[in-house]
Amino acid sequence: MKNLTINTPFDNADLTSKKARLISVVDDKILVCNYSGFYMLPGGKLDGDETFEEAIIREIQEETSEVLTPSDILPYLNVDNYQENYLSRKYPNPINKETKTTYFITDKKIDVEEAYLSPLEKAGNMRTSYMDINTLKSLLKVEMRPKHQVFAQELLEVIEQYERDYKLIDLHTHTIYSDGEYTPDEVINQAREQNIGIIAITDHDNVNGLKTIDYAKYDDIRVLPGVELTAKVDKGRMHILGYLIDFYNKELNAFLRTVKENNINNLKNIVEYLKFLNITFKPEELEAIYTRPGNIGRPDLAKLLIKYGYVETVQEAFDKYLIEAFNKSRCKNKGYPFDVILSMIKNSNGISILAHPTSLELNHEELEELLRDMIKCGLMGLETYHPNVPDTEREFLMDMVKKYNLLYSVGSDFHGEHVKEDICLGIGRGDIHKRDASLLQYINKTR
Repeated sequence: MKNLTINTPFDNADLTSKKARLISVVDDKILVCNYSGFYMLPGGKLDGDETFEEAIIREIQEETSEVLTPSDILPYLNVDNYQENYLSRKYPNPINKETKTTYFITDKKIDVEEAYLSPLEKAGNMRTSYMDINTLKSLLKVEMRPKHQVFAQELLEVIEQYERDYKLIDLHTHTIYSDGEYTPDEVINQAREQNIGIIAITDHDNVNGLKTIDYAKYDDIRVLPGVELTAKVDKGRMHILGYLIDFYNKELNAFLRTVKENNINNLKNIVEYLKFLNITFKPEELEAIYTRPGNIGRPDLAKLLIKYGYVETVQEAFDKYLIEAFNKSRCKNKGYPFDVILSMIKNSNGISILAHPTSLELNHEELEELLRDMIKCGLMGLETYHPNVPDTEREFLMDMVKKYNLLYSVGSDFHGEHVKEDICLGIGRGDIHKRDASLLQYINKTR
């Protein structure tokens, strides 16, 4: 847990106050109490022999009616705030005051209901709600009332520290080594420019791009090595993400070579199906795809369909031809079942996450049955925050996370604006503003 001292300590502080406060950020909005025009995070003083943890749970229940458990909160920051000539209601003259505050973080959205407010809080018309972070920062910067200024400064510094520590994350991106538009370094540098603090490179069925990155030179962004492996299924699509894999593992690399051979075979089956639609390509162009480094797949054929004038965009190529071609030729495709892929990720010291589960095209009952089988084979989590996972499905997936004690992950599935023009790095379609994931908490604790 971090320490952050606001003012320089002095020796004659004759009053010490201990407080606990909570940081809850949802979609770039922070939970804040407005008390007679003074802004503070929910929480308050320790009561008797309470621990900081006990105090924050009690205070949140009093101020919002939300009942938190110890597993809902994480100690984040200790702040010592020293104030000279503090005007207290309890003392006739100014005092020197020291306030020690422990800040906790929760990723749980607080259901705000005002309850159990003290008479002073009621008199001050205290209101608790989620507020845009930048709006709050602007108000704190112009606070001029002497008694409130020092607290406004503390809150401002805490928020800015939080923003440095909890930048946007994107744990699902692609580069030119699969079907993406940019090199790994270009993707990483775009992430730095967009205030993304952690990024994972997860190319399809190969780790070639990971071997080109100089991880040591990126000291202002954390780069996680990953891969997105395709499993053979009878319906929909199944992709499994592997994080923190040993991408020099000999067994993994041998496996990926056979995967590429299977992908070439599958692509040839699609090409044969397209011939029935009177769509053909030059043999040398197809051979260039089959023999190039890295992963190959349907996006390569989409580019040819655009070149030959059959479609105008990659998405149109999929909608008009490639989804149907894939489904019609699926029975001839080679591939590996999920148990083999999960075992390979585990054997390369990786963490396995089922990517965009809605692409499996299963109902909730079917998906839960599948998850039980995958968990038995070593599945560790779900990608619950993804542009193709709507809020209604995300709620079900998070229920599965809790029920089966799984990790959850966050990813945009970024390929580049000319490949997936509506997907932006770090935010997807603007709907995955998630700054944390239990996957990262697990990595920080165990790796």
